[in-house]
Amino acid sequence: MKESSAVIFANMRGFKGFERGLIPIAGKPMIEYVLDVIPDEVSNIFIAVDDEKKAEAYKDLAEEYWAKVVFSNSLAGTVRNQVEFAISTADTESVLLLPCDSPLMTRDFTTFLVEASQKFSAVLPRNQARETIYIMASYQRKPFLEAFTKNPNEDMNTLVRKVQKVLYLSSSSLKIFDEKLLMFYRVSNPSDINRVESILRRRK
Repeated sequence: MKESSAVIFANMRGFKGFERGLIPIAGKPMIEYVLDVIPDEVSNIFIAVDDEKKAEAYKDLAEEYWAKVVFSNSLAGTVRNQVEFAISTADTESVLLLPCDSPLMTRDFTTFLVEASQKFSAVLPRNQARETIYIMASYQRKPFLEAFTKNPNEDMNTLVRKVQKVLYLSSSSLKIFDEKLLMFYRVSNPSDINRVESILRRRK
């Protein structure tokens, strides 16, 4: 099995006085729900932020999970910038990318992404609006490093079409992991926190 890394993006704007991933949900920082569903097969974990202040904020939690905080100003740019940074940062054959603000993801889903990246150059979910989600996906490093080098000006949608053996996952096919597709739910305001806490209580 190809060795895998995980990169969790924590470069989003926070609220309630916290960095986004450190906002408390049901008694623990939101990013911990994401860290807890990273498959055991993943050997290296990175938390990606866009400035040194955020890097310091995540330092203690990263140590607890044997993760490394990495930062780059490019994370404030396009989706391509973010994916390229993550793939360049990881030092394994495949890379799992996840956002820090999706606390309802499941380990079954992330395990599938990692396992499928053994055979496919990229495994890319599509949401209910048929939009491709690049920051909740898995990639093989080599073909994408080559694609980034050869196509320096292409956006992510155009670039990925030039890579062979890409697997797209329709939202209907992803219902095998979660009938309500809650893995796509992103926490971006206080009312989202209340909803997520209610869902987590029902899951227990």
